[in-house]
Amino acid sequence: MTDTYDVIRSVLTTTFQIPDAEISTERTLEQLELDSLALAEFALILQERLEVRVDEEHATRTTTLAQVTEHLDALRAQSVATQ
Repeated sequence: MTDTYDVIRSVLTTTFQIPDAEISTERTLEQLELDSLALAEFALILQERLEVRVDEEHATRTTTLAQVTEHLDALRAQSVATQ
C-alpha cells in the first residue's frame, strides 16, 4: 500500500485507539466501529494531514480502508498535477 494508507493506519491507531492488528485494507469503517461523528472527525484529520478534502461518499460506514486509500491517492495525484 501507499504512504496514504500509512497515514490512515496511524490516525486509526492513535486518534481512535484501534489496535493495529484489527486494521486491514479489507475492513470497513463500520467494522472498525466508527460512528457518524467519528467518520466526520476521521475525514477532517485526513484532510489536515494529507491536504486534500475527503468527499463524504468516499468515507461512509461501508467503505473499506482500501477504497478510502484509493480515493485519497487519486485526490493527491490530482492535486500534484494541478500545481
